[in-house]
Amino acid sequence: MSELNLRADDLDSLGKTLITIAKELWVTKDRQKILEAALAEAGVMAPDAVDRYQPDDELDGRLKSERAEFIEQVLGALSK
Repeated sequence: MSELNLRADDLDSLGKTLITIAKELWVTKDRQKILEAALAEAGVMAPDAVDRYQPDDELDGRLKSERAEFIEQVLGALSK
């Protein structure tokens, strides 16, 4: 990956982008917790099922691959 070369006028845009991403992440986390609570309340799953879940090798590999791709996309967008 190439080195980031941000100009001073890019910093405002970068700051706004990071704040937007942080807000969206919080909404996603909030909705995930609500979904987990609703499923537990409905008896569909145990309250701590997500925390206790251990992905198998196939899912773990997929998650790692998707995470690496996501990171590459984010960093690639910043280095353009």
